[in-house]
Amino acid sequence: MSLLEIRNLGRRFGGIEALRDVSFAVEEGEIFSIIGPNGAGKTTLFNLVSRVYDADRGEVLLAGLDIARVAPHRVAALGIARTFQNIELFERSTVLANLLVGRHCRGRAAPLAELFFTPANRKAEIAHRDKVEEIIDLLDLQAHRDAPVGSLAYGIRKVVEIGRALAAEPRVLLLDEPSSGLNPEETEDMSFWIRDIRDDFGITVLLIEHDMRLVDVVSDRAMAMDRGAVIATGSPQQIMADSRVVEAYLGD
Repeated sequence: MSLLEIRNLGRRFGGIEALRDVSFAVEEGEIFSIIGPNGAGKTTLFNLVSRVYDADRGEVLLAGLDIARVAPHRVAALGIARTFQNIELFERSTVLANLLVGRHCRGRAAPLAELFFTPANRKAEIAHRDKVEEIIDLLDLQAHRDAPVGSLAYGIRKVVEIGRALAAEPRVLLLDEPSSGLNPEETEDMSFWIRDIRDDFGITVLLIEHDMRLVDVVSDRAMAMDRGAVIATGSPQQIMADSRVVEAYLGD
């Protein structure tokens, strides 16, 4: 059974059919890239999987459980975390505080236990901080851990947002254009981190990406979309050589 399976997913916005019967499956431990021109429906797909939007039809199966209709606040606890095209962080808070926000879905303490900071609550807080320190080490954020996010360079903030998603301990991580706005050196670092996230944490990664070099370097498989539909699936090399993909990007 695939870890994540999308079946006949569809979504309309008024008269625009943003997704048309999208189906694919991702195996546990895969790095799976989604490519396509602007307006292809890639981010809409992520928004349906992460429950930002409701699907009009279709299923989103996570380890066999259909999550297409679960309450949005339950998605992170079930094992799906994501980043966004536009960075969504608390800019006046430190890197450490932003990463700890990602642990919210893993907190189980009762309000009174938190109020009186009981021994059990103290033990849980230490575990949360240990997990965040592990992520800081993985993403080389030690030098920035106590800095306000708003004072950091754009590329570092992109990494912090990935770190916050990792703090939720997802089974599936959705990365929406992780290399957008990064220089070539930062993009190369991003390729290492994406593979480390899979290899060190055992997390399955789906990424939307326009940088085809990054797709080629990190992906086990890739899927191309155009006008809300899947047009090709295969290895990155197969996708880039597919005439339908070339036409979607360059026209006839």
